[in-house]
Amino acid sequence: MEYAIKILEKERELIVTALKNGENEHLTALKELDKALDWLRLLKEKQLGAAKKYNVETLPFIEGRGGFSSYRIAIDNETDDIKFWNEYKKMDGSHLLLFPGDCIFNER
Repeated sequence: MEYAIKILEKERELIVTALKNGENEHLTALKELDKALDWLRLLKEKQLGAAKKYNVETLPFIEGRGGFSSYRIAIDNETDDIKFWNEYKKMDGSHLLLFPGDCIFNER
């Protein structure tokens, strides 16, 4: 990942120089590079592998529940009986709330 990031950073420097020289047609390219670099840095930070190893699920609007309903993640404790399930909590003890439009990345 580091190699790709370095190449894009070098290209970014060239675009910034061109923009400073008044070549404003490169502004869109700069925005695209910044977006790509942000994603690559996040993938590196989270130690995610090749994109083909992941499925991305966008959570749909919850029909009939209004706009303020959320999704929750439950630990099923190896049973289908929901009375034995526990809600997942983050390391700080807070609940992880997911909303329509949020994305979940899971390994295939």
